[in-house]
Amino acid sequence: MTTATTARPTRTGPAARPLLAWGTPVYQADFQGAGQYNPTLREMILEAEKTDPDAALFGGINAVKSSQNMLTWNQPAIAWIRARITDAVTALTRAELCQAASEVISCGIQAEAWAVVYRSGGSLRPHTHHDSAWSGVYYVEAGDPGNSRDAGYLQLLDPRPAAIARHASTGAQRIRPVPGRMVAFPGWLPHSVQATATGSSLRICIAWNVAYDKTWSPAS
Repeated sequence: MTTATTARPTRTGPAARPLLAWGTPVYQADFQGAGQYNPTLREMILEAEKTDPDAALFGGINAVKSSQNMLTWNQPAIAWIRARITDAVTALTRAELCQAASEVISCGIQAEAWAVVYRSGGSLRPHTHHDSAWSGVYYVEAGDPGNSRDAGYLQLLDPRPAAIARHASTGAQRIRPVPGRMVAFPGWLPHSVQATATGSSLRICIAWNVAYDKTWSPAS
């Protein structure tokens, strides 16, 4: 009887390994101490919404955007939010730039934030924040999910249209809204918000954008 054998390939260099290309960094943290600040943030946001002349529906459904100058408020709770945004941006920048991150961050970042209050059935259609390096959301109040499994969930969408068309995408990454949780991601990443449960419960969050100082360059 004759048997066939297959010769093993001779290794002449390093072992081959898959290259993971175009990974997308996403930051998620549940902050200790959030319970100390969330009641104050809730009160300030709802009170400011009543008198903010720029408060308006902004492309969402039953969702009001207000307090677009909130990072300038001289309040301990806002100072705490500013520090948490810095934490997120620092972590994401280091994930992308490694040792070079310290040089970029030390040159300063430009941040803006605003409040969004979702009421009964409130949701937000897919969109991007194309003019920011990083975008994020901090949950002040999650609202009652009711009978829905995904009420108010943040959906991070696959940015590769060709992969979606070829059914090669794993689909959206879904993140549950939890008071004290911050999620951050590249501003170009498409995302949306699932509808808030029907009822009187509110979902309150602080959304933000960050850009690096445009005067910075490696040669400066």
